[in-house]
Amino acid sequence: MHITAEKIKEAAEALESTELKSFMFQEPTAGPLTRRRRSSRSTGRSRRSTRGTRRSTRGTRRSTRRSTRGTRRSTRGTRRSTRRSTRGTRRSTRGTRRSTRGTRRSTRRSTRGTRRSTRRSTRGTRRSRRSTRRSRRSTRRSRRSTRRSRRSTRRSRRSTRRSRRSTRRSTRRSTRRSRRSRRSTRRSTRGTRRS
Repeated sequence: MHITAEKIKEAAEALESTELKSFMFQEPTAGPLTRRRRSSRSTGRSRRSTRGTRRSTRGTRRSTRRSTRGTRRSTRGTRRSTRRSTRGTRRSTRGTRRSTRGTRRSTRRSTRGTRRSTRRSTRGTRRSRRSTRRSRRSTRRSRRSTRRSRRSTRRSRRSTRRSRRSTRRSTRRSTRRSRRSRRSTRRSTRGTRRS
């Protein structure tokens, strides 16, 4: 049994309701118990007072028993309520655990889907990058080939120009030589005629 403030209050109220309070706070007028009893009147009064005190103690005992029974019942009720509340909290925690498990699973699935989609998108971007790189390389190669072809055409043009110039120069030289030879032959013929 735990002594609480409520029990002390109930016991004090029970004492106030009985004659014990008035008896407890009386002045000690009675002498020691070793003295002889003077008369039957005094003995009757003492017997009556002891009977009253016995009755008051019985009442206080009953009231304390009732108070203890009430406190026991209240503690039992509180224990039951706490058990029920703990059961409810356990059930709620189980439900929350299940819900958190479901949310974890859903988040895992969603993260997996997002990862797959990101992988696919990255693969697509990589492929597009590769294709763009290949197209750029092909365009660069085509540009280089066109440049080479232009250079080759320029070289061929230059070579044709040089050949033309050389042919022109050779023809000019040959015409000059033929003219000179003709002039010399004419001069020689004139000298022979004069002679």
